[in-house]
Amino acid sequence: MGCLNARELEKKISGKAFRTLFDIMALVFFILMILLPTLFLFVYVVTDWNEIVEFVFKNPVSGNIRWFRMIDAIRISFQVAFITTVIDLIVGVPLALLLARYEFKGRRLLDALVDLPMGVPSAALGASMVLFWATGYGLGPLFGRPAGLLTRGFWLIVLTHVTFTFPYIVRSLVGVIEGVDVTYEHASRTLGAPSFTTFRTITAPLSLPGIMAGAILAFTRSLGETGATMIVAGLVETAPLAVVAMHERRLVASAAFLSMLLVLVGLAMLGAMRFVAEKFGLPFRGAWPEVERKLSGKPQRAFRDIGTISFLGSLIILPSCFSIPYVVRFWPLVSHEVFLAEDEKWKLLVDSLMTSFEVAFLATAVNLVLGLCMAILIVRRDWGRFNKLLDMLVDVPLVIPTAALGFSVYLFWGPRGLGLFETGFWLIVLTHVTFTYPYVVRTLVAALRNVDPSLEEAARTLGAPPLTAFRTVVLPLIGPGLFAGAVMAFTRSLSETGATIVVMGTARTVPVLIVEWMEASVHAAAFASAILIFVCYGLLCYGLLLALRYATRR
Repeated sequence: MGCLNARELEKKISGKAFRTLFDIMALVFFILMILLPTLFLFVYVVTDWNEIVEFVFKNPVSGNIRWFRMIDAIRISFQVAFITTVIDLIVGVPLALLLARYEFKGRRLLDALVDLPMGVPSAALGASMVLFWATGYGLGPLFGRPAGLLTRGFWLIVLTHVTFTFPYIVRSLVGVIEGVDVTYEHASRTLGAPSFTTFRTITAPLSLPGIMAGAILAFTRSLGETGATMIVAGLVETAPLAVVAMHERRLVASAAFLSMLLVLVGLAMLGAMRFVAEKFGLPFRGAWPEVERKLSGKPQRAFRDIGTISFLGSLIILPSCFSIPYVVRFWPLVSHEVFLAEDEKWKLLVDSLMTSFEVAFLATAVNLVLGLCMAILIVRRDWGRFNKLLDMLVDVPLVIPTAALGFSVYLFWGPRGLGLFETGFWLIVLTHVTFTYPYVVRTLVAALRNVDPSLEEAARTLGAPPLTAFRTVVLPLIGPGLFAGAVMAFTRSLSETGATIVVMGTARTVPVLIVEWMEASVHAAAFASAILIFVCYGLLCYGLLLALRYATRR
């Protein structure tokens, strides 16, 4: 009887009315969480335009100097993102080729190490980078620089951004290169082409989607980073840092104006990247046979591989985890500052860690349910150009710096907008739902497109209602996609700092705590960073990634 009732229930839910209801629910959620906060930002700027003009463009004291500072902050952000992406491509492409085309001892370990910076929250990574590069406890004394090899500023920002964007290039390329039919490469070499020429004329053009995807992800991730940048920036100010600074000084209208500029820049980038992805082609015209033949030699390839692996180890892995050996080395001082001092920092650390996990769990759970509805809507509904429009708009939060995105959520849902939420825990959750939403939807869209529709049709032919067919056939097939989307959303939420600072009120997450402690208590910040690295990568991320790979194989 219970089974019959469940079957009847699924049959009713499979009806057109319920399907329309789910579609409306997905669209309403998308409009409320993604589109309206961004649109409200523009409305707020127009409403307070006179105040913006007086403060930014025609200030009685400073004139238009604040406008030029905003432009300068945006310029620095673009410079950092561009240099970061170029370095990522130069080193990431050879490493991706090494992982995708060669078998050697330690390959699995190397493949796992590439993911490490992706699982380290950016604030924890920023603290490690400062300790490694800009203090006397890291690399500096080895080169006769007791104060550190670098100072906080532009080039430390670039190094830090390279560290956490590098995996995006490698991960995007490895899968694509593995999918390239090796017979084309063999045919090219059989005709006498050196290996470098073969890569340039065969592998690279066929891998172009992976190259473009990785470059876009690395560029946008660098452009929007706040937490790590706050720690390593020194006197340099990027655009996301400027938004946070204005918000903290209660310059709401000016912060809204700069956030609007960043949204416009992000939308322009999204359109430009899609255009370039369609029009840009490889290989470049021209050939240099002698040069390419020399680059294809065994000594040159060995130099390339050793250099790439050395870059990964010395400039990516070691600096990103340096907080851990630092804590071990100075454990008596660290333990006293964290556990024995009167302010009991360990209690605040535990509370912040719990808040971070609660926010990440809630944001991921909401996005898994409603993101799945949106993915079904994009893939399974035949709405013509509207599907393509939705598919493009889903990516909007990816190209907008999270500080600007958080500020738009603050304006829309907070006291200056609908007034439904005060700054604090639930506004943090809403903000994290907004910027993690594309990670879930984009992963599920790809998973659904890979499912053979005939399998679902076969289940319906055998009498299964549409919901039953989806639950018993499609859902198990997209399980790895669900799992991957959950991992990405959860880890991305755990690492966010900029958007959280804008909406947090009195609540604290661990990344924010690390930023605050880094100036006043380096030992405590290093301990919090080490704990976050260990928890997020050692226990959580690496375990989830291994489980994902196992589930995918199954």
